[in-house]
Amino acid sequence: MDECHYRIPFDFASVLDETRGYASVCSELDSIDQHIEMLIGTYPGEHSFDVEYGTKIWEMDFERIVSLDTWKTRFTECLSQSISKYEKRISNCEYRLEVADVLKESSMSRNVSVRKKVDIYIKATLNSTGERCSLYYTLFLGPLSKD
Repeated sequence: MDECHYRIPFDFASVLDETRGYASVCSELDSIDQHIEMLIGTYPGEHSFDVEYGTKIWEMDFERIVSLDTWKTRFTECLSQSISKYEKRISNCEYRLEVADVLKESSMSRNVSVRKKVDIYIKATLNSTGERCSLYYTLFLGPLSKD
């Protein structure tokens, strides 16, 4: 049975348009990718339909990193828990994080801000086909300022 996967954000206007009358669809992998991106960007408690939906990585947003390895382990655990709970279409997930400082300097105000750039690489098995797939996300965390 073929499943239909809708593109996020859902375009209600296209469904209600008499000339078009259908919503944009995407592949299963694109649907998984969009769902994980939404899951990563959601803080638990933001959605009333499920107060646990999201990832607890946002609790670590402004945290001072004492040990990068410990921080990466906690980040990966939070991510893994959320994805295993809410994205059942993939399994055997392997996570890799790359963390870097990104310096942004404002030419007008001469303020400098430092943010953590986190590149998230996920390798997983697509349950419907058994194929391995790769997913990639980038987050910027914890704006720190220095005048």
